[in-house]
Amino acid sequence: MLNKVSRSPYLLFLPFLCFYFYYIHKYRYPQLYGDEPRYIGFAQNLLHGFYSPPAPGINLWNGPGYPIILAPFIALHIPGIYLCFLNAVFMYVSVVFLYQACRLFIRKNIALTAALLWALYPNMLHICLSVYSEAFTAFLVTGLLFAVALFYTRRHKKYLLIAGLILGFITLTKIVFGYVLPVCLLMSLVAMVFTKWRNNAQNTALIMLIAFMVTAPYLFYTYKLTHKVYYWGNSGGMSLYWMSTPFDNEYGDWKEENLHNSTFPLMYGTREGDSLLRKNHQQDINLVSKYAGVQRDSAYKAIAIQNIRQHPKKYIRNYYCNLARMLFDFPYSYYYHNDPEITNILTGSLLLWASVIGLVVSLVNYRQLVYPVKFCLLVTGIYLLLSGLLSAYPRQLDVVAPLLLFWLVFVAEIVLVNRRKRHPMV
Repeated sequence: MLNKVSRSPYLLFLPFLCFYFYYIHKYRYPQLYGDEPRYIGFAQNLLHGFYSPPAPGINLWNGPGYPIILAPFIALHIPGIYLCFLNAVFMYVSVVFLYQACRLFIRKNIALTAALLWALYPNMLHICLSVYSEAFTAFLVTGLLFAVALFYTRRHKKYLLIAGLILGFITLTKIVFGYVLPVCLLMSLVAMVFTKWRNNAQNTALIMLIAFMVTAPYLFYTYKLTHKVYYWGNSGGMSLYWMSTPFDNEYGDWKEENLHNSTFPLMYGTREGDSLLRKNHQQDINLVSKYAGVQRDSAYKAIAIQNIRQHPKKYIRNYYCNLARMLFDFPYSYYYHNDPEITNILTGSLLLWASVIGLVVSLVNYRQLVYPVKFCLLVTGIYLLLSGLLSAYPRQLDVVAPLLLFWLVFVAEIVLVNRRKRHPMV
């Protein structure tokens, strides 16, 4: 029995599935909150034969990837608060996929360490409590990693097809990947022409093209709805507006439109912050509120672009704060800090300095990096850089943490192998 468990990662990590179910059952809020009603609402729309209402009230706030997964369970009339139990399955399988991908290149103990670090990743345990798309995205991300790793080790084109299909669904779930795809494709095409890594570049370009094909029906739908080419959603304008704020003591984090009834000051007791937000932004919001749907998104973008042009240095500072928020969950505008931030500071600091060391080792030992590692670095790097352009939070980083762990444990393996070559008796 023990041998069977050690051979099967699904049995090996089964206790974590039980733990996730217990954790959700014990700490899950008794009612829907935050973005949960929106995801469930989109799933209900799909069951009624549409995704967004027609103009002028077009609503494309997020992509359809996660609502597509929720729709069958909504059709079975499963209460919304129980849908987060799906997160237990997503997280459990993502741990297995990460472990299996690592085992293709790395010794068992190091691969097990990576899987355990991900299995107990603090932020994802919190995300498990919500009907949010992050746990599902992490599952897809580890599936993408495993598919690319299998292609490299087995050299079968079907794994490139699987990787492209998964990346396409990631893009439908997290629409920022809609901009990652063309950047990665362009870089692959340039590498095919000007570098000696033609094969790797061709494989990456093929994955990107397949992902584009997966997303094409959605883009055709948004074009028919909005008459805009390559239109992914109408949430970006508002996010860019808050990211472009030129005012001191504001750091680019997202705020609610209804500043008179915001939960922000009530949650943290910053009456002064509420007053300053109204003073700084109420006029813009009153102007934008005249529009709806796509027009409102465009109005927010116009004000944001004007802010960036007039205050480029402040936008760069906000971008820096965005990166800090992804790592450490601060700073926030007019915000009283609290105890849970300590966990994010510790986790983010470890990940940051491990990545700095990993980057140095990777540059020194670049020839030893296998294609899956390079692919992960490319996709993750572009994704994080683009995510920083809009209001960003730890969950933007959390969903690609398995890719970073895969890279870091691979680098650790390189260090150990090179050390043993230099010191065979150690």
